[in-house]
Amino acid sequence: MKISEILALAGKPGLYKVIASSTKNLVVESMLDGKRSSVPGSSRVSSLGDITMYTQKEDVSLRDILNNMHKKSKGAEAPGHNSSSAQEIKDFVDSVVADLDHDRIYNSDLKKLVQWYNILLSKNAFPLEADEEEPAKEA
Repeated sequence: MKISEILALAGKPGLYKVIASSTKNLVVESMLDGKRSSVPGSSRVSSLGDITMYTQKEDVSLRDILNNMHKKSKGAEAPGHNSSSAQEIKDFVDSVVADLDHDRIYNSDLKKLVQWYNILLSKNAFPLEADEEEPAKEA
C-alpha cells in the first residue's frame, strides 16, 4: 500500500484511506470501521508520507519507522496504545529507532504511532511503499 494514500485527520481517531478528491473536499474511508465521509478542504489533513519523527541526528520518515516496526515485531502487533504502559510503548519504539529525541517527542506521539502501526497491520498494509518519483528529464 502506498503511504501517501493514508491520511491522519486532526481531531479524528485512526487513519483514513483516500477514496476520491476534488479541489474543495476529500472522500475518505476510515481504516477502523470502513465508514466513508467527506472532509472539507479547510480541515487539517496529514499524509503519512509527509510525517517524520525527530531523532538526535536527522529526522526519520514515518514510512521507514513503520516498516522497521513490522520487521522488528516479525508481523506481530505492537503493544496496545490503551492497554500498555507508557514505558512499554517507549521501550518498544526505542528498540526500533534507537536515537529518538525524547525532548521533542511526547508519550502521546508514541501511543499514536503504535496505534497507527496496529491499524495498518490489521489492514495488511505492509510493506509500506513510497511514491514513485518521476525520473528527471534530461536537458
